[in-house]
Parts: sequence; C-alpha cells; structure tokens
Amino acid sequence: MKPLMTLVLLAAPVLAADPEITLSLDGPAVKPSDKLPDGAKPPPELSIRLDKENASLVWTDSSLRKRTYQLDVIANHPGPRPWSDNLAWLVARSKDDFWILWAYVNEAGPHCWINYYHFSENRIRMDMFRGKYVYRPPAAFTNAPAEIDVPLEKAPVWKGRKFKHKDFGPEGGKFGKLRVLEGSDWKDREGTLLVKPLIDLDVRANNGWETEPWTEVHCLARSEDGTRLYYVVTYTAVNHGWVVDLKDGRVLKTHFGEAVKVEPKEPK
Repeated sequence: MKPLMTLVLLAAPVLAADPEITLSLDGPAVKPSDKLPDGAKPPPELSIRLDKENASLVWTDSSLRKRTYQLDVIANHPGPRPWSDNLAWLVARSKDDFWILWAYVNEAGPHCWINYYHFSENRIRMDMFRGKYVYRPPAAFTNAPAEIDVPLEKAPVWKGRKFKHKDFGPEGGKFGKLRVLEGSDWKDREGTLLVKPLIDLDVRANNGWETEPWTEVHCLARSEDGTRLYYVVTYTAVNHGWVVDLKDGRVLKTHFGEAVKVEPKEPK
C-alpha cells in the first residue's frame, strides 16, 4: 500500500494559494512631546491596515494630529534574495499630499522593512514595521484613479547635491518623453514632463541588490497640460528607473537612456 499511496500523492496537482494581501503593521513611535500628558506613551507615527474591509495609512504628525490616507498596493517585483522574496510598491494619496512606500516582504511574517517617502515632509525613511502580514500578490493590480493636485511650485527647495540628467538639474527641467516597459516591450510615451527634484538618497554597498553603493535622485513631475502627476526615481548605477503614476496608481519601469550624474560629496 505504501508505494501506491506514494504514487497517488505524487500525481496530485500542487495547488497554488489564492492571492491575498493582508497588512496589519504598526510603525515606529513619534518622539515624546511636551504636549503628551504625564506618563502617556507617544502614539504610533505610522500604521498600515490593509484587508477586505480596510485599506489605510494613518499618520500622526508632530502636533499629534492624525491623518488617514487610502492605501493601495500598485506593483510587485522580485525582492533581493535572501533579504526578501518580494518588493511591493504601495501608494497613499490625498488631494494635496502623498506617500510612496516600497516594502520588502515574504509570503508572511511578523515584521518587514519598508522604505517610504512623504511629500509634505520631503523625507525618506527606512524602518522595520512590526505586526503581521500575509502577502500573496495577484498577477496584476488595478486601482481606482485618485484626485490629486500638487503643483510643481509646491515642491520644496532643493537641498541635495548638484546633478545632471539630460535636460534636468537642481533647478528643475524636463523629460521630452518616457520610454516605459509594457509587458516585454519598451514603448515611447510622447509628451513632455516638467520635473522638479525633491531629495537625493545615498544607498550603502552590499545592500541586497548590489555590492557597490549608489545615489538616487527622487523627483516630482507633471505633464505639460497639468493632468498627470508622477513620482520619479533615477539612479547613478543604471540608466533605468521608476515612474509612479500618482493619479492611476501604477508603477512604470522607465528607461531614461542614461544614468543620473551626481557630484561627489564635499569632504568634511
């Protein structure tokens, strides 16, 4: 009987788990403030909830005011193994503010590392979020468009290093068109984008992706007719990067034709 049972088991099809994304994660706490009552613990600075009934990012700002944003998962890519199996892109949007999150997740876990950029603070953080999650992404992501209106004039004053990327530099500039990956083909999206830099980020060596360090320049872009708003990430290490369509909630892998060139840091 044992050989027969073995044959039956081997012949049974292996069923993949149905797609499911459930995130119940609390972020780091804000620093204690004199506005807190004596003995009170500071509230969480950021929490993420995503399941069938709830999809939200809740931020407690420095004045202890809570703001709630709709949270959407917008793309999935293979992660830098063995650090994580997946790199999940998420976006949280309001009419005049947004968050971009890129999370390093496995199929499930008690915690995960998340990088996140917040526009109103113009700040990038990387923190370990504690809680529970299940992450089995679908083959494709579809999200409802969001109303968002952030003029380029609201982009903060550039405080990073000097850089050059085609017709684009610290004072702003433009991209004549975008060359994006659709399926397995690169296709041109005609139309000029007006671009303003937001912040630069130095990534250390042996970071899970590469043995060498690199620098990123993160930017805000609008179509000339003002109907589209984008978050753009370019790299010194490669000539491609990412463009997040903030209105539609989509991540576009983009070929810029060249890597961004950043001046070295001045010695202290």
